[in-house]
Amino acid sequence: MKNANLKKISALVIALASVAGLSQAQACSRITLDTPHGVSTVRSLDWGTQLGNISQVNPVGIERSTQAPSYKRAMQWTTKYHSIAQMEWDVFHGVASDAINSQGLGTSLLYMADSAPYIKDYKDNGAPAVSFLDLVSYINETYANVDEVVNAFEANEFQVAWADGLHGVQHGLHFSVHDRSGDIALFQLNEGGKVVVHRGDVQSDMRVMANAPLQQHHREYVNQVDLNNLEAKSVPSSISSLDRNLRGLFNTSHVKFDGNKSWAQTRGKLLSTYNAGNLVPQDLIDPVNGETYATWTQFVYNHQNGDFLLTDYDTRMQIGYNFNDTLSFTETRCANTLEQANAGETQVTWGTCK
Repeated sequence: MKNANLKKISALVIALASVAGLSQAQACSRITLDTPHGVSTVRSLDWGTQLGNISQVNPVGIERSTQAPSYKRAMQWTTKYHSIAQMEWDVFHGVASDAINSQGLGTSLLYMADSAPYIKDYKDNGAPAVSFLDLVSYINETYANVDEVVNAFEANEFQVAWADGLHGVQHGLHFSVHDRSGDIALFQLNEGGKVVVHRGDVQSDMRVMANAPLQQHHREYVNQVDLNNLEAKSVPSSISSLDRNLRGLFNTSHVKFDGNKSWAQTRGKLLSTYNAGNLVPQDLIDPVNGETYATWTQFVYNHQNGDFLLTDYDTRMQIGYNFNDTLSFTETRCANTLEQANAGETQVTWGTCK
């Protein structure tokens, strides 16, 4: 520990929770790491109730649009890059939570309750606005890498329709973009309605993403712990976002990948590293908000070779596909990955979107 003990950490958790004003079950984590087989991402969807997952392929040349009634202009675009998005319909009615495109760019959308109070302060800047439902898809279908996304945002090519939330209900959310070079950017709505863009890479603390509090407060918390202490006696164990982020940083600081191992072995090590720090078991209580939530779905994807594997943590069934096998698609295709996995399938079958 660095001038701190567990009692001080507990006090900081309570203080930050008070500032954040958390009042609802929220989770999800993402890690992005470099491996001998290319940069790879593990992401889970965690919530108080069970979640679903639909994989949707949008090839090049599809006309797209979004709804942003609170803004002067809503975004319209044509898909520039072949992309596969992970859609959640059971609870969030069609939000794209994660995606990867043919250039190796990935985007992840996670809950961020601490941003919700600042939505009222955000001003329409005149750029075409993108709904949270479509934000992940828009980014992956339009940009090739992190630099392009950040430059486009700073050039006012797009804005997030913060005020419209999801289906008319405002939510605090944040998103990251991460590409096959290992570059990462995290976008968060801060005090005064200011969008802060944190830059980093797979060697920085950007490699781990969780929920509230905002990134600067995560850093305050992490700085109380010596991440180099391999005994890990002072690494906290709760399911709170603060602790999941810290554990993710600790575990990913020490994981070592062997270049002689296969991609399947490397993927297994990625998942065990993630699961040790960021997976949320059912029935545990978050000490920050008194809520319970669990990991329902998890996916791991390789930004270089296109491999994708989804796990249903309700049944522990798995199903996969390779991104490159969809490149011949000329129209939008979908797959209910959870349904197929629980029917005993191990490889995705694509069909029409319902």
